[in-house]
Amino acid sequence: MQRTITGLRIRERRREMGIKQIDLAARVGVSASYLNLIERNRRAVAGALLARIGRELNLRMEELDGSAERRLREALEELAAEPGVAAGEGEARPGPADEFIARHPGWARAAAFAHRRWREAAAEAEAMADRLAHDPALAASVHAMRTEIAALRSTAEILAEGREISVPQRRRFETIMFEQSSRLAGSVAGLAAYFDEAAENRLRPAPKGQAEEALADAPEIGPRIEAMAEAARATLDASGDLEAALRRATPRPPEAPPEAGRAARLAALALAHARQAHRRALFDLAEPLSPEAGADDLLALIEAELAQRLADAILAPAAAFLALGARLGWEIGALSRAFDGDGALVMRRIACLGGMGGAPRAAHLEADASGRVLARRGALDLLPRARALDCPVWPVHRAAPGPAPLALPLRLADGSRLLALGLAREGRMAGDMLAMTVESAAGTAYAAASDAEPEPVGPECRICPHASCQWRREPAAVG
Repeated sequence: MQRTITGLRIRERRREMGIKQIDLAARVGVSASYLNLIERNRRAVAGALLARIGRELNLRMEELDGSAERRLREALEELAAEPGVAAGEGEARPGPADEFIARHPGWARAAAFAHRRWREAAAEAEAMADRLAHDPALAASVHAMRTEIAALRSTAEILAEGREISVPQRRRFETIMFEQSSRLAGSVAGLAAYFDEAAENRLRPAPKGQAEEALADAPEIGPRIEAMAEAARATLDASGDLEAALRRATPRPPEAPPEAGRAARLAALALAHARQAHRRALFDLAEPLSPEAGADDLLALIEAELAQRLADAILAPAAAFLALGARLGWEIGALSRAFDGDGALVMRRIACLGGMGGAPRAAHLEADASGRVLARRGALDLLPRARALDCPVWPVHRAAPGPAPLALPLRLADGSRLLALGLAREGRMAGDMLAMTVESAAGTAYAAASDAEPEPVGPECRICPHASCQWRREPAAVG
């Protein structure tokens, strides 16, 4: 398991600020020797002590707990593995990425950014080459251009041969050449516009992924949502029936179909209540996360996700949920029974409360029946960097209906291991997945499952190197 860089980050920041180790130790209430062990990554640090160190060093929690650096480390390791960068025979391998990130965070981010842009450019070049070879619209445009060029050349050859041509005939040929050149110019302009539109579409980031990343980079949002939910619960007269209380407090409550169960009715009511009764508060939370002018789509997506999180927090208050989860070992089926069988709600709450009150640090993913990813939340660094789950090994694609999730230990392409829990919703038109590290799973009811031999998971089958995979859908295009 890769070691964290928390201690290194503390040491480098302390030195930058000119603070002696003994002075910082006194400020945060530990001995200098203990702080020395922390800085050398010989002792783990978390919770209140980590928060005190962060305040003294003016560092945010995500800068200290390693979550922000994990992606950066992965990006640098991808860079080091590039054929032109990786060490050849007799050459020394690049040094540890953790040390580089801790000592030179700016340069580390710059290197990762440059590599990402290079990968994007290479992908665009590959896509362009594929388009030149296979795109039917492009092929039709090129064929039209070649036809016009051939016709224009034939007409020009007649005029260039020096034949005896009457004035009316010459004017007719000149008119034909003008019309052919005009059509050719139109074809060229259309082709240029086609490429411009394609380039714009490639360079435009997906707003859904932007919204998820913006929320993942704003850890202060979580406590504010929980406070809003607590205040909302206080105003609801839920001493008897939460469903009835939500219906009374929602200006335009949704009408649930007769066959809808209590969990579906509560979910729809809580979401409508969050959107209607707390619209202004949600906008105030979302607006700073969408700073670009005119980014209305991004703002709407962030607001929608915040409304979902507020609705979930109203249905499953943090204090009660954390206490119950700790008592039940975070077992999804048992927790679901306490919340009207809503396993999706349980997974979303675990992901959003990850790291609080003993909850495992986890990422939640929602996918439809076709495998398309609909939403991601929580510790996104535990999921593939691309916003897709093309590999059929992921349990969200294999889970059967029922209260108990399919628990699978997985080995990713970089060698790291995860435990993933897949849950199919009623009717199997959508599914949910919760991913956590093996270390986090060790403190849950799934500890035994996480110790089993992991299944390899990869990208889409066409470029996946696992030749013997029983779930392969099509032959690999690579050796």
